Formats: sequence, structure tokens, C-alpha cells
Amino acid sequence: MQLPHNVHETMIFMGIVSIISVNIIAPLISMFETSFSWHNYLMTLSIIPFMWMAVIIIVLLAQKPAIVLKKSIC
Repeated sequence: MQLPHNVHETMIFMGIVSIISVNIIAPLISMFETSFSWHNYLMTLSIIPFMWMAVIIIVLLAQKPAIVLKKSIC
């Protein structure tokens, strides 16, 4: 079974992936590496729009190779 089935499901999938990876994982990693302070968190928030676009582009670029790899394995 191939997911997502249509454009609407693709947009929902990309939204979930980008929210998890950009809004949760990135600030946590930067907080663990520097220190827990509001200043560091606000600095991370200024970078998030650029990271969000990068995640969406990577997901779109990886979609076709993932489908081909899945077909070759199954």
C-alpha cells in the first residue's frame, strides 16, 4: 500500500513531519547543545522558517526514490 494516496494526504503528511522535526526536534537539540535559556530558544525560533522549507524540500525530493526502493524490495 502506498501512502499518501492523494495531494490532500500528502499535505497532511508533510505538515505532521515538518511540525515534529522542525518545531520539536530542532529546538530541543539546540537547547541540549547550548543551555536552557529563553534567549537561545528565541534564537532557534528565528531559524525555524528556513528549516521548515528545507524539511519540506527534502521530503519532496526523497518521495520518488523511496517509492522506487519500496517497489524493488517488495
